[in-house]
This record gives sequence, structure tokens and C-alpha cells, in this order.
Amino acid sequence: MSGSIPIAVPGSAQQPSPPEAAPRISRRRLLWLGAGAALLIGGACRVLTGLSGFRINEVESQTPAFDPGSFRLTVDGAVAKPLSLSWAELLALPAVSQVSDFHCVEGWGVKDVRWQGVRLQTLIDLVQPQHPAFITFHSLGGVYRDSLTIDQALLADTLLAYHMYEQPLTPPHGQPLRLIVPQMYGYKGPKWLTRVEFTAQRVVGYWEQRGWQIDGWLS
Repeated sequence: MSGSIPIAVPGSAQQPSPPEAAPRISRRRLLWLGAGAALLIGGACRVLTGLSGFRINEVESQTPAFDPGSFRLTVDGAVAKPLSLSWAELLALPAVSQVSDFHCVEGWGVKDVRWQGVRLQTLIDLVQPQHPAFITFHSLGGVYRDSLTIDQALLADTLLAYHMYEQPLTPPHGQPLRLIVPQMYGYKGPKWLTRVEFTAQRVVGYWEQRGWQIDGWLS
């Protein structure tokens, strides 16, 4: 479904906090799982360093290519009003800026990262979900994907980011779009996003299939 979209966003529902009963796992335990995951994935992951303090594990065989002229962000599944947004339409949505720390399960992090993008809540309001339980995020490359519960997606600082440090995302950082969930480890935020799908069943993400916790809350 394409065409112009309304830019006015309905009033957002109250944003929930992460459930206190949500399963959490210690950083030491996650690091132990990460070592096991590394053995499982073998050479399937390329490591890039020296990028604004980030150590980037790239799971695609090649970095997905972004063409702003042909790009579409599909928002569909169990929704009343599915969307297919061009790059220009996405950039026309209300933009927000936030500063948040980035934490990797491997034990390193980057403090005070400046992001700009669109709140996931904005897209949720536009498409009017029909009682799904989960949201799955798909990448351009078709390999990297992950899912959140609806409550996790409604956290106030969940963001679809297209800028970092006032500049467009570079390809290794997920150009054109990446999911940012500051209260979770970085592996829960797929990069190179092209589809946001509302579902009844939970999709087990790339990293969870290789040993990571399905709910990657910071410990």
C-alpha cells in the first residue's frame, strides 16, 4: 500500500515501563552465552572496529545496499491500516532526538550516543494494530531480524533511528534505519530495516537462534 500518508499523529497511549517480572540475565551469564554463540556461528559474522567506538558484528554476507529512490519501509501484519513508506515519507514523519547509552552483550558500550529518528509509537499510532502480541523487525539483507513484545515496543525511548551524531547512518551502522531499544542489549536492535511486522506469534531472532536470551534486558 503506497501513496501519501497523514503526518498528524494521534495522541499516544501512556507508555508502559518494562515489566518488573520480565526475565533478566546477568552480564556474566550473557557473556558466557556469547562465547557459545560465537562457536555456533563460526565464520558467519564479520567484525568491524574503529567506528565511533563501536565494535560491529555484521551478520550479512555483504552490507545491504540502500537506494533512497526505491526504498520502502513496510509496516504491516495484524494492523488496520498497513503502510508502505518511501524514504521521503518516512523523513516527513515527526522526528525526535535522544541521547542514550549503547550496551553490547560482549561487555563493551558507548556512552551518550546521539540518535535522531521516528518513535516506534508514531508508526503504531498510524497503522492501528489489531491486538498483536509481537512486532518483528526485518532487514534489507533478509538475515538479521528480531522481535519485541508489544509492551517492549511501547517503551518511551524505543526509536527507529536514521541519524547518529547528527549525520545519516553509515552502512555498517545500519543505513538507512535501525532499531534502538536503550533498555536492552544492542543485539535486540536489527539494522538496515525495511519491514515492521505485527504478529500473533513470536519470531525468534538471528542471535537468539544462536544462544542469546530472547529478552535482552540490561542487567
